[in-house]
Amino acid sequence: MKAFKSLLVALAMLIGAQSVMAQQQTFGEEWGENATQEERYQNALKFNFYKDAYDNKKYDVALGYLKDLLRDCPKAKMNIYVWGTNIYRRMIAGATSVNERNLYTDSLMMLYDMRAEHFADDARYGLAYILKGKAKDYYNYRASDKPGVLKVFQDAIAASESVDAEFTAQYFQVLTEQYQDLEVETEYYMDEYDRIAKLMATTGDQKFIDTFENLFINSGAANCENLEKIYKPRFEGGNAELTQIKKAFALLSRSECLTPFFFEVGDMLLAQEATAETAMALAKGYEKNGDLAKSIEYLTKAIEAEQDPMTKSQLAIQIAGNEILNDNPRNAANFAKQAIEINPESAMAYIVLAQAYAAGSGACSDFERLTVYWLAYDTVLNARRLLEEGDPQLQTVEQLAQSFRNSFPNKEECFFRGLSVGNAYTVNCGWISGRTTVKEGR
Repeated sequence: MKAFKSLLVALAMLIGAQSVMAQQQTFGEEWGENATQEERYQNALKFNFYKDAYDNKKYDVALGYLKDLLRDCPKAKMNIYVWGTNIYRRMIAGATSVNERNLYTDSLMMLYDMRAEHFADDARYGLAYILKGKAKDYYNYRASDKPGVLKVFQDAIAASESVDAEFTAQYFQVLTEQYQDLEVETEYYMDEYDRIAKLMATTGDQKFIDTFENLFINSGAANCENLEKIYKPRFEGGNAELTQIKKAFALLSRSECLTPFFFEVGDMLLAQEATAETAMALAKGYEKNGDLAKSIEYLTKAIEAEQDPMTKSQLAIQIAGNEILNDNPRNAANFAKQAIEINPESAMAYIVLAQAYAAGSGACSDFERLTVYWLAYDTVLNARRLLEEGDPQLQTVEQLAQSFRNSFPNKEECFFRGLSVGNAYTVNCGWISGRTTVKEGR
């Protein structure tokens, strides 16, 4: 009994000591703006009880303390809101009815709003961070309210000094859904695309940049009519910015808008920044439109702008092929020779040169015309020597070689001129000339 009395005395002394310590400790205004020190002390105790209940997953108990803390000391600790949002997310996940889920979601949004009111200036977890969290949760729990989702995402992006590529792409997904549901005007959607594209470009995060671009491409807004409607007024007067011209040209190219406006924008871009890529895109457009002369013109510009020798060679081959189709075999031969000069290992350049010779054989008549096929045959054999077994181009080479052999001068014509198989021979047929050998004909 004596020992028990001693224990009670000790406990009473301990409680008394804690009370004295509490009275000596000063609590700031964050624990209750107009409260007494005793009331602030009680609020601090409630915060500790709140933490204990949260840590022990007694969420119903924790919510009781949360209600008091939000009412009496909403500025006390950021964790009031951090733990509260976690609790309400769990409550939403376990809700058994739509009404219950909606009530918990409303409470969750209210927590975000109060946190933004009292902790917006936090250096690390301030307004932008809070609004981003609110937007993500609103999207998760209120996805059907698309205008509301759009608003919270816009608020979060506006509050951010830096760009979160994933978050911004998610916003554009919501905007795209709104556009496809006819709830957003095309002009607004296009303006937002343009604005967000600039933001995304600063992130360098290609994964989400691609996601963003694909959303736009698949939205239905990136059609030729809309693109021209949006960008043409911006370019009137000749004061268009280079970045805007680049963006318009890229979109027009991607949507294959081979309209006069596409070529107009391409010329504007070449005037400000002459690149092989732009010239090639225009050349391809003209080729698809059936204007080979214009295609050749822009491929020539591409060669002038291109720095890489191998690419120059490929462009020269492409021009040579178009020149043959455009019934200009002499020009075709010149570009094919240019390609060979740049890259002597290009089999395709020899193939095109051989075809140019054959196409140009009509420049003269009779025997001299047929001797051109000796030269064309030699040229196509140069291509064959450069190709490895199994190369798909070998079939083309063999077909050309057979076609040329079928066109050789016959034996009687060669005999009449005193020519024997293997003799050296110089071809002189209009613009076509070159050393070859007499070959056996039909």
